[in-house]
Amino acid sequence: MESSTHLFEVGDNILELVLNLLNYSSINSFNEDVGKIREWMMKQPHFPEVMADKKIENFLILNKGSVERCKEKIENYYSVRTHLTEIFENINPKLPYMEYTLKAMYMVPLPKLTKDNYRVFYHKIRDAHLAANFDYNYAVRLVVNIQELRLTEDVAYGDVFVIDGQNTPPSLVFKVKLTTLYNALVVIYKRVFSNRMKALYLINAPSSIEWILNVIKSVIKPKLFERIHVCENWNTVFEQIGEEILPRDCGGKEKSLEKLQDILRQEFKRRQEYFDQLDELRLNEELRPQKLKDGDMFGFSGNFKKLEID
Repeated sequence: MESSTHLFEVGDNILELVLNLLNYSSINSFNEDVGKIREWMMKQPHFPEVMADKKIENFLILNKGSVERCKEKIENYYSVRTHLTEIFENINPKLPYMEYTLKAMYMVPLPKLTKDNYRVFYHKIRDAHLAANFDYNYAVRLVVNIQELRLTEDVAYGDVFVIDGQNTPPSLVFKVKLTTLYNALVVIYKRVFSNRMKALYLINAPSSIEWILNVIKSVIKPKLFERIHVCENWNTVFEQIGEEILPRDCGGKEKSLEKLQDILRQEFKRRQEYFDQLDELRLNEELRPQKLKDGDMFGFSGNFKKLEID
């Protein structure tokens, strides 16, 4: 049986399969760990809330069942919402620029999981004219909002990305700021959500691909960089992901990107109250028992805009 949303098709047995991969002996032991984290959150005076269990479950899965690492990432989750204003101020999907973003680009999670239980994300420029005046911080905010939906409705084991460079204006690539890339790939993707990137497939890559790869290489670990594949055609993508998962735009059997984007838009509207609540999630730093280990990174002793990357 599938979940109630058409955005994420999650079978009843997926959680059990994922817990087996994480070496949990039973659902009870997993629930015990969720309970430990919930109790810990209740004792944090600076936290704005105690997360719903579903959200805690996904944080625990993303952190491979490590309770202590999960606590650290939950702390980071609230910290970036409080201090990384470049991304988290004006992030609500109801804002006009978010609709502009959805008209400029496709960034959709595909409904079906891969055979290895990974969620596939498909990115492609929808309107080259709109994209020419694009701010990539908008794209990062869109991805964060999608991730928020996943935390409450998906089983977030890991990700596969398909980036289709067709329609991409050459000038758009050079508009990506290093701080934006760092915030997206390192701070948010790894140090908050701990997402496991199984693979990233670049198809119809622009002529500036070497420059793009060099920039990405400067901000991610070599192990992660090795999972990026530049494909000359769709054969590898179809072999690794499967035509039943990919959208019909590229020859797959899933709904079109336009339809999937519209489903995403409707999901944002359906969960509007939830996103309004997220706007209010801020730490009370005066009540924080002690600074984070990564305090400098998260803005307590410095500022994100001052980050320098070698």
